Amino acid sequence: MTDVKQIILAILILSISISSNGKNYTSGGVYDVHKYGAIGDGVTDDAAKIQKAIDAASRNGGGKVLIKNGTFLISTIILKSNIELYLAGNAILLGYPKDFRKYFKDDFFLYKKMSRALIYANGATNIAIKGDGKIDGQGKSFSLDSDRPNNIFFRSCKGVQIEGVSMVNAGCFNCWLIECENVRINRVRIENLAQHNNDALDLDACKDVMISNSYFHSLDDCITLKSTIPGSACRDIIITNCNFSTKCAAIRIGPDAYGNIENVAVSNCVIRNTLQGGIKIQQSFGGTMQNMTFSDIVMDNVVCPIVIRVAGWQEITKGMKNTGLVDVFDDSKWESGKVQNISFSNIVGTVPKIAPKHASQAKCIQITGTTKTRPRNISFNNINIRFSGGGTEIMGARRDVPDLPRNYPEIGIFGILPAYGLYAHHASDIILNNVQFRLDTVDMCPAIVCNDVENLEISGFKAEGNERAESLIRLEDTRNVLITSSRTLNMTGSFLRVEGTLSEDILLQNNKLNLAKKIFDISDNVNKGAVIIK
Repeated sequence: MTDVKQIILAILILSISISSNGKNYTSGGVYDVHKYGAIGDGVTDDAAKIQKAIDAASRNGGGKVLIKNGTFLISTIILKSNIELYLAGNAILLGYPKDFRKYFKDDFFLYKKMSRALIYANGATNIAIKGDGKIDGQGKSFSLDSDRPNNIFFRSCKGVQIEGVSMVNAGCFNCWLIECENVRINRVRIENLAQHNNDALDLDACKDVMISNSYFHSLDDCITLKSTIPGSACRDIIITNCNFSTKCAAIRIGPDAYGNIENVAVSNCVIRNTLQGGIKIQQSFGGTMQNMTFSDIVMDNVVCPIVIRVAGWQEITKGMKNTGLVDVFDDSKWESGKVQNISFSNIVGTVPKIAPKHASQAKCIQITGTTKTRPRNISFNNINIRFSGGGTEIMGARRDVPDLPRNYPEIGIFGILPAYGLYAHHASDIILNNVQFRLDTVDMCPAIVCNDVENLEISGFKAEGNERAESLIRLEDTRNVLITSSRTLNMTGSFLRVEGTLSEDILLQNNKLNLAKKIFDISDNVNKGAVIIK
């Protein structure tokens, strides 16, 4: 029994250590901001008074700065090492409206008009924002062309905790962490719906990060991983047990990444009502994105559930006038960019009908490279997605999808793609295992279209099609292919159509194809022995 008690005690100690990064903030004392003159009436600027409490705690080696009982209007407050900013449930930090000049500006960073914040830290160690209170940036009050403040902006900090608080209405990003390490974000609620560029959380060249048990709702991307500091990687990131909803992407990796982004694990998440990609992985500046897993994810009403893109991004000035982003980004090394070793597993989802204003964009899974850059080693395991359907024969007949190697990598750049389920273009080593696509309404497009794909393996694939449609799967200039243990779920035209002079070495084995009018057909320019059936 003694051994059991010791084990339990060890587990408790470990859990406390993990949750607090080993820092006991109250050991340095509690500093109530009211005692330093803060009023909390929502009208008086309390920033200087709260800063006095932070500075007093810092002089004594650290401690907990307590904010309670009121609405505290602030401009910038600066956290220092060994300080916990604690917002009680009856406390609100309210951003000073309209006048961005009231906020401290970090001149280090190249985003000239996105580097101010309500709460700022630079080079601090062991800092925290905790409690059940709220941070409200009043972002709608700022002009779109002004230097809009973020709610939180930390640079080069180690040992960062953000826990329990609600954060809303930033002028720009809600929380932007640059080159921070040992970051723990838990039980937060972010609703960033006030302004353009309203990301919820941006991890820029950060390392050793865990995000858990949180809710994200934003106008722009929910969580973004990037590396805008040349040579500085964003790596070792865990995201788990979170809910997402956004008009853009739920989880976006890139495209602005000079350094590598690697070792990312996302699990046990729900993504709902998302218009521009559930998970987007986009490399544009020549770095490497690799070693990532996305598992046990529900996507409900998500346009383009998964998007993978490796190319360039030359057209950076389009739509960015007066934002401070012009001439910041350099894609001159785009041809060395890599996206590789990515795994998606245990994902179920629904893809909605697109609103008329978005009718010219694709809604399927996309894997696209160029003749000079190819996504590699991408696997899909146990995927079950229902698509809205509605594709026409004209849409399915499209064969002129361009590379667009230097366009901004958004999901609509290619227009409507010819596949309703998955479109792959200039890619290598793609595996589909136990993937199922179903339809709400009739769709005349193939379920899968692959153009210039090498080393393709499809096993246990099931999909609905239409007997008047050309095919369920179309391969264009695609080689070294194995399709096995797969079947149609209803009457279809050809199960497989093969086109292009480069198509070869395609093996169909142990498939159930009695509901297909034809097993396969080939275009005139395909070698007659390119397809083998066993």
